[in-house]
Amino acid sequence: ANAYASKAGYDVLRSGGNAFDAAVAVAFAIGVTEPHASGIGGGGVMTAYNASTKQYVFYNFREFIPGTGTYARYAAEGISKLETVATAGTSAEKIRQNIFGAGVPTEVAGLVKIVEDFGKLSLAKNMEPAIKLAEEGFTVKEALETNIDLGAMKRCGLTDSAKTFSSDGNGIEPLRTGDKLVQKDYAEVLKLIAKDGAAGFYTGRVAQAIIKASQERDYFITQEDLNYAMNNYPKIGEPISTSYNGYDIYTSNTPSSGGIILAEALNMLEHYSEKNNTTLAALGHNSAEYAHLVASVLQYSFADKRKYIADNDINPATNKPFVNVPIAGLASKDYAAQRFDAIFNPNDTYRKSSSYDWGGAPDSGHQAPTEFQTAKVEVTSAIDEWQDDNGTTTFSVADKDGNIVSFTQTLNHFWGSYVVPEKCGFFLNNQLTSFSLTDDATKTVHYMAPYKQPVSHIMPTIILKDGKPFATLGTPGSMRIPSTVLQVVLNLIDFKMDIQDAINAARIHCYCISTADDSFIQTVVKAPSQTNEPTWKNYKIIDTENFPQTVVDALKAKNYAVGNDYGTSESDRDLYFGGVQGIAYKYDANGNFVSLKGGADPRRDGKALAF
Repeated sequence: ANAYASKAGYDVLRSGGNAFDAAVAVAFAIGVTEPHASGIGGGGVMTAYNASTKQYVFYNFREFIPGTGTYARYAAEGISKLETVATAGTSAEKIRQNIFGAGVPTEVAGLVKIVEDFGKLSLAKNMEPAIKLAEEGFTVKEALETNIDLGAMKRCGLTDSAKTFSSDGNGIEPLRTGDKLVQKDYAEVLKLIAKDGAAGFYTGRVAQAIIKASQERDYFITQEDLNYAMNNYPKIGEPISTSYNGYDIYTSNTPSSGGIILAEALNMLEHYSEKNNTTLAALGHNSAEYAHLVASVLQYSFADKRKYIADNDINPATNKPFVNVPIAGLASKDYAAQRFDAIFNPNDTYRKSSSYDWGGAPDSGHQAPTEFQTAKVEVTSAIDEWQDDNGTTTFSVADKDGNIVSFTQTLNHFWGSYVVPEKCGFFLNNQLTSFSLTDDATKTVHYMAPYKQPVSHIMPTIILKDGKPFATLGTPGSMRIPSTVLQVVLNLIDFKMDIQDAINAARIHCYCISTADDSFIQTVVKAPSQTNEPTWKNYKIIDTENFPQTVVDALKAKNYAVGNDYGTSESDRDLYFGGVQGIAYKYDANGNFVSLKGGADPRRDGKALAF
């Protein structure tokens, strides 16, 4: 999503590095050039193909709750600190600015390990572009300019950061497009990492600065937590895999929900086509029928995410999984077929008071797979509200040896927690806002516990056809990530689009039903008519991007409330519909490899580079 970061990966490839080296170079560089969206104060995941071993791998370096961060301690400090409101004059602006939303950062541990396991070049070599960009500066583009808020930084006590991101150096006038951004403090931290590896971040001056930022705000991050991150991350496993109409899909595993949502949605769509002896292409791209079908399978899959998907890794305190996620059941084709047949109505939406009421099988007229949890799961907090984050970025890398890297990293919301450790230059994440505010595991899978990772939607994805690479892609966008990736995958497979056309095409987003929709429809979304009170009981929200009025009207006839998060017209396009960066493979009629083509999303400042 940033040309400077693309150039960093390009330079590393030209220097003899492989896709993994280039990915690490991009990851560090984009943390410098998009400091509001990602960086070493956050975390991420990688789905990749290692050509030398012919294996697909999934590296999870998502942040976690500090080891002493029990729910009781958060509650004692005032749980509202996870998400606070900064007031400027008469306007209140929601800025998730407090360190109580910060998980222990794991990005550096993940990147260092990737170089150790797969790289051809040294960590220091791969970090040279990022260090240069931070130390010597780069020209600000519009995507960064529009997100610089000096007032918010100063309200959060970030005087040095306000000066860094100001054109006058005094924190008064923000940087504008064409100005140069220099981040000396960030550069010094990167130099320490390049010299000492993970220890340069998790011990010494940087670690002390993180701990000091925590202690000054009565928070819980300790040296023990930083040691745990350095010694236990990344968590290495296998991607989620499924098939769709002759293509093989490899995508993110837990604690991300995106991969399972994608598998379940694709399984439902495949079942629809087989059952009706038709194709999605026959419905017409972005027709009302097609949009309703895609929206429906997203709703059903999102509902299962809400009820079942969370961190299923081992809890150090109990030596048992935090959550027994029924991955095989959710990803099974039989379950998808049963669930789809029980709910789908081609002429109407499906509406319930909360996604938890119909996640899984209880309201679907059939039994859930036996591995599913049977306990009633209830909404206990704001976790079921309509939420979005923007503080995420994604990129894809492919090399001449056949290695493929699909990568997503994040701070959660733009600028994360609005906390910068002293003289370090990077922003700490606010990933813990993804948890339910409870420690009761019988109420929700999103309960809080020490060392537990937050659920997310990020889903870097690789697609194969006949055993050969077909495409790789990912996107930022929080809840819109599964919506976006699903539609781009369908554009590539069902509608035979070029990678850039598949990315450019207009999208929809439709989430699972929630009581939170009530106030959302009332205040933001255009009601389908003036005669009925606009509530979730009557309508289901669907966001559309640049759709013709005829399609919008047809969706309203199916009881959708059509709009987007900001109450503007249906023709809007913005980064909230994602920012896909992808690569597609081209073969000749005999199946011989011909070329690679990169596609960059115009919704962000994306750039594809190759040689």
